[in-house]
Amino acid sequence: MDSLTPHASGNAAPPAALALGLPAVVLSGVIIAVAIASIGGLVPTARDYQLTLAEAAALHDVAEIVRLVRRGGDPRAPAAVRAGMIGEDAMMLTPMAAAILERRADVIALLADVGARIRPDEFAQYWCLAHARGDGAVVAAVEAQTPRAPSVDCSSIPTAAGEPNE
Repeated sequence: MDSLTPHASGNAAPPAALALGLPAVVLSGVIIAVAIASIGGLVPTARDYQLTLAEAAALHDVAEIVRLVRRGGDPRAPAAVRAGMIGEDAMMLTPMAAAILERRADVIALLADVGARIRPDEFAQYWCLAHARGDGAVVAAVEAQTPRAPSVDCSSIPTAAGEPNE
């Protein structure tokens, strides 16, 4: 008797067909279960992370910055930045500090346009942070926030990382 022909009982599947077909049936079942869970809002393999304004500024996501501000987000408020986005550790930063740390001159201008213009009492901290990053375009973007950029001694000004510049 050939192994591909039905057995004498007529209904029994040969062992080779079971060995080949069972994994496909199990995989199909798993795919269907994940699809149903996804439709119900339960996605076991992915997370829906919402960016904070500071994270959007660091990642140069201008559309997300505008969307968050239009939804009532405060572009001046410090917000969490997850580990790995700017440095190894998580941190609390203003969107402006995040933009400066990541050398995003155009984001600095956008933040000013949406309500986070650098105030005179903040200028020294942001200017020193920009100067420490060593990017002329970022320094210029920070200086453009004030009518006349004052001279600043950064030796005692703490940066976003909490350390005075040298």
